[in-house]
Amino acid sequence: MRFIEFGDKKNLKILLIHGYGVSWKMWTSQIDILQKDYQVILPVLDGHDEENNSDFISVQKSAQEIISYIETNYKSSVFAICGSSLGGTIAFEILAQNRLKVEKAIIDAGPAAPFSKLFINFSIIYRSIQNHLIRKRNNLAIKQLENSYLPKEAVKDAINICSRMSSKTYKNVHLSCFTYELPLSIKDTKTDILYWYGSKEAFLVKKSVKFISQTLPNVKIEVFKRYNHGELCIANPSLFLEKCYAFFKL
Repeated sequence: MRFIEFGDKKNLKILLIHGYGVSWKMWTSQIDILQKDYQVILPVLDGHDEENNSDFISVQKSAQEIISYIETNYKSSVFAICGSSLGGTIAFEILAQNRLKVEKAIIDAGPAAPFSKLFINFSIIYRSIQNHLIRKRNNLAIKQLENSYLPKEAVKDAINICSRMSSKTYKNVHLSCFTYELPLSIKDTKTDILYWYGSKEAFLVKKSVKFISQTLPNVKIEVFKRYNHGELCIANPSLFLEKCYAFFKL
């Protein structure tokens, strides 16, 4: 796994973990602002790196590599972790391992409870078809991305990443992320956690929200009306940053 850093190393550290099917560049707008006050550390998840042909293996392996990097380079401590979707689940796993000191964590719709086998199998088939069509520059597949909430630069990034992505990566992402169950060890975390999701994805995160509430009753859960999965982070970085800074100052 590769890591990219921005900002002054003397400042508090923030980890930003990107989601599936995009790169670290999904955080570009946030980086521009956050690096003025923080050192921003971005893991480039395996299978999503335009500079090499790595394969994503699992949530656990990704978390382990990020933890090892912070242990080696930053004395096992960061001020905050922000993770979106797949990145949110990886953030949960980092917290559950209780090896890093983390004051704040924002999880944007990261799965924390298993989905049904039927849903997982359907998702893998869907991603297989989608990635194949994007690789072939199919007009309908490209239009689907362009007509979504993704800004123009994010569409280009998604096309680039999905065109390069191996079948091993998209299968492993879905098998690992959609079977993930928040470990009970996370009850020992001292991190102040905020969980976000959009109202348009409520049916998908319902089980995760329930499990999070039962396991971590102190987690603050916020629903963003009329938002879809990952939309807040990618399509409205200004609101994301406003919410982040308010949470960081609590």
